[in-house]
Amino acid sequence: MKKRKAGSVMNHFVQRDWPDRPPAIKGRFYRKSLLIVLSITCLPTAIIGITLYLLGSSHIGKEVTSSNEALLLNAVKRINGDLNQLELTATQWAFDPRFDGSLRNVDLKDQYTVTQNLYRTLTVMKGFYPLVDQVHLFVDGKSPVVVSDFDGIEAVSNPGDLAGYRAVMSSKQGAFWLNGFPRVNRSDDHTVALVHKVPGIGQPYGTLIFYLDRDKLVSLVHELSLGKAGSSFIIDEKGRFVVTEKGAGLPEGTPFETALAAEIKRHETGSGTFLYNFQGETYTVTFGDFTRLGLHWTYVTAASLSSMTAPVKMMSRMIVGVSLFGFVVALLLSWLASKRIYHPIHRLVGLFHDERRAPDPPSDEIGFLEKQWRHLNRESRELREKLEQAQPWMRSSFLLHLIQGHYYSFTEEELRERMNAYGWSMDGKRFLLVLLQVTGLSRLQGRFTDGDAQLVSFAAANIAQELTAARGEQADIVNFQDLSVGILLSFGREEPEEAARGSAFQLAASLAETICAVLKVQSTILIGRPLPRIADLPESLRHLRQAARYRDVQEETQILSLEDLLPSMGREAVPYPFGAEKEVKQAIRMGLPEEAAAAVQSFVEILVQEGGKEMFVQDGALQLLGSIQHAILEAGYQPRGLYGDDDLYAELRGMRDPERMTEWFRVRVIKPYGKALACDKALHQRRLVERAMEYVKENYDSDVSLERCAEDLGTSPFTLSKAFKHIADINFIDYLIQLRIEKAKELLDDTDMKVGEIALQIGYQPSYLNRLFKKLVGVTPGQYRERKANLE
Repeated sequence: MKKRKAGSVMNHFVQRDWPDRPPAIKGRFYRKSLLIVLSITCLPTAIIGITLYLLGSSHIGKEVTSSNEALLLNAVKRINGDLNQLELTATQWAFDPRFDGSLRNVDLKDQYTVTQNLYRTLTVMKGFYPLVDQVHLFVDGKSPVVVSDFDGIEAVSNPGDLAGYRAVMSSKQGAFWLNGFPRVNRSDDHTVALVHKVPGIGQPYGTLIFYLDRDKLVSLVHELSLGKAGSSFIIDEKGRFVVTEKGAGLPEGTPFETALAAEIKRHETGSGTFLYNFQGETYTVTFGDFTRLGLHWTYVTAASLSSMTAPVKMMSRMIVGVSLFGFVVALLLSWLASKRIYHPIHRLVGLFHDERRAPDPPSDEIGFLEKQWRHLNRESRELREKLEQAQPWMRSSFLLHLIQGHYYSFTEEELRERMNAYGWSMDGKRFLLVLLQVTGLSRLQGRFTDGDAQLVSFAAANIAQELTAARGEQADIVNFQDLSVGILLSFGREEPEEAARGSAFQLAASLAETICAVLKVQSTILIGRPLPRIADLPESLRHLRQAARYRDVQEETQILSLEDLLPSMGREAVPYPFGAEKEVKQAIRMGLPEEAAAAVQSFVEILVQEGGKEMFVQDGALQLLGSIQHAILEAGYQPRGLYGDDDLYAELRGMRDPERMTEWFRVRVIKPYGKALACDKALHQRRLVERAMEYVKENYDSDVSLERCAEDLGTSPFTLSKAFKHIADINFIDYLIQLRIEKAKELLDDTDMKVGEIALQIGYQPSYLNRLFKKLVGVTPGQYRERKANLE
């Protein structure tokens, strides 16, 4: 695949902007050339098509008619031959010694050996001729019986059947055909049968009856049919149906067959062909004679003229269709030939001429073409400039998709061809991928926020671009927009891998120093292994991202080599602060969100100090998240109710900075739990205070105390006192005193009880009530009652 030049793209746009269309106005030369070509190409085709239609239709019709007649004669001969052979076979068996006159006096039911021999003989007779369905032997003795190859020995118990058999025996003929002769004891089972008296010589004692197979007889008659649209059947001299295409043995014909049989009876000749109209359809009818032993049969076959002439019509239509197709092809070729003959200058004018702007064609075609050519050159230069401006963006976009594995279906050759097309020199090159990862934004105290990830990535990519350009490295920068930047280095196949890796380490050191000095952030640079194939870049990126988890989160800048990390990956001991995790879970269970947040911070700090590597910090944080959710669940809160459908694990996996993890735990995990806990705690305190007030109202006249009330309500005095002060804004004792004083006022107003009795009634001593009443109301209980009486 060669590199596509900008000019080819320009030509592509030009072809789309200027379609190839014929000139707007055609002259006399075009019309004359078109008529000449039409005459040359179309007249021979038309003459050939008409001749083929006239001659071919007649010939095909004759051939189809003669072919159908030959098929019909062959079918009639075959049926005659089959029936003649059966008659000859029946005569031969009638003269067989096994059917001599000795059977007349034999009791077949007792003579097992004779009966078995008869069974075998009848079975052989049936198998000798496939057209036979069953063979019966009627023996007219003391007990008339019928011996069958199928049913064995059956006594002729039906008087009608016995009369029928004896009537057959009384016939003067030795062998004859019967149409619809019933089987023994089956008056409804009829078929065509050949009857032969036995023995063939002498006084007969019975008959051999050959019942023909209905299905095979019907198939023979079906061979007489000349098409699907028609019918074939055999009738006897009385006009009764012997066999139709539907069945054999006294069948009932269709209305068409019944009408046709009546029409045949009116013909005096024994055979012939004629046309017959039935319900608007014309049929060609052929009939002939069958002369059988004792019977005179007539075969009839009728076929619709439309089915007979179908091949002729089809061939005629094919001839007409081919002729029309040839004529259309001739017209098309004439039109194409005339366009080729037409003057080429008009094609050029039609290519550039716009009828919407200029309805009339230009008078100076050469000047018009020169003007259009200059216009196309100008547009070509503009398109080439736009393509050159867009090529860097297309190049970087292709490289980004390549490294991310979007071109996995491309082969190595196809990828190298694409890179050659975008300006890379791929001959004899190997590649090395370097990954720059920026972290530590949360340590900058407001200089950067989490939303500035793309800005920081852009700045890091620009720094990498400038450094590689200053060092003269053949490198390409890929900005992943997620605080990571890829650097694709290329080197020759002859260059040692150690030299290439050494150059990559020097570039990494310079890049780490510059990133730290300019952006004031942490940076980790990972150096991959040399790759001989472009297709291995996505796999190298995946390994580098996995290796990035082995960075030490406490280091400002790190340079890691994939070659050095691969042997030790997965073998390190896993540090985990179980004690700090226990403190976090205990604070969650006790409902102390502030203490829980502080414990999380301590957990992350210990994890960083003991583990150090990003992989261990992330794994430990994920484990802590699961433990916190379990503790919240044990506290009676559903995590889904606190966090909704948010995927907390996905959010946590995307974090690399320990400080950001700590803040995330405080805001996203512990704070929602604290809010739900505070809300539920206030509701619990309100209900507790309401129950305490009800308790005081019911027991104010007894020895009520904070401790006893708390014990009866199932809580502690401290909790009850704190809740009372928070909800009712009054101490428990003050509320009890106010309630008792109000009860004392009610008793002083509504009763004549003495002050001492009232004091005991509300749970006070009289002297204590006087002092307390005067302190709160301003007067003694007696003075309060006198003042009330004076006012009334």
